[in-house]
Amino acid sequence: MAEQIAERGKQEANEYPGLQDLCRLDASLGAGGPPESKDDDASKELGAGKVFDNLYFVGNDKVSSWALNTTEGIILIDALNNPEEAKSDITQGLETLGLDPNDIKYLVITHAHGDHYGGQSWIVEQYSPEVMMSQADWDVLADPSQGFDNPNWGEPPKKDRVVGDGETLTLGSTTVTFNVTPGHTPGTLSLRFPVQDEGVEHHAILWGGTGFNFGEDEARLRRYSASAARMHQLMEEENFDVFLSNHPQVDGTVLRFKALEARASGEPHPYVTGKETVLKAMDSLTDCSLAQAERVRANR
Repeated sequence: MAEQIAERGKQEANEYPGLQDLCRLDASLGAGGPPESKDDDASKELGAGKVFDNLYFVGNDKVSSWALNTTEGIILIDALNNPEEAKSDITQGLETLGLDPNDIKYLVITHAHGDHYGGQSWIVEQYSPEVMMSQADWDVLADPSQGFDNPNWGEPPKKDRVVGDGETLTLGSTTVTFNVTPGHTPGTLSLRFPVQDEGVEHHAILWGGTGFNFGEDEARLRRYSASAARMHQLMEEENFDVFLSNHPQVDGTVLRFKALEARASGEPHPYVTGKETVLKAMDSLTDCSLAQAERVRANR
């Protein structure tokens, strides 16, 4: 049964090979989860870039940070590993792209792992944004035994704003909807928001936490699967046609960046893969986590 579900999950992720590794039943579940894509392009240095009219990538080749620009300031999504990366990749990246980092009004931390919160101290000290995370993951940070020690990570944030499931944040004319999608962490946040390409609006989903780095925990794998299935249902209501991640290997950012650079006027946007493809990505997340849960049960 696990093998059949895993194969289905791999097929559903054809457009996003970085998701297919989640369905590898020969991979051990633990720190880092199933291995990231071995695509050579995924290991090349990745710098800041404009992806949509209002969305900018300011991460690196290992972890993503996204800047959602609005008419009243910037919503920054994740803060990278440490203050050094926040300064070099986020601050300097924004400046290179013609944006003012002083316009950062909110810092959304998708989940309580240091590669996403580790640079927050630089951002908070320099720009004083409101820091947002789910209650469950604020609780994780309050109990260090639940996290991971890593010398490359900066310090965790002090508790600030709690984001609940279904809550929205409006800044200027842009509204972001948050959903708590437990699995990767107890309170992983996934985000839904509009993006524009030459004035044409599209709808993006940013899946907040991907790997199964919590070990062979059947119940948690099933919660992960249920979270992805629920997001699929919520996304049916609108034309979500862009799938994003906070790791560039997962959403194919390196290759999509290359396609953006080569894109001629009027050609399709490489991140706009269509509603059915994005929903299949959610199905892949649902099925890969379910397949791993079935594997764990069978191996008891």
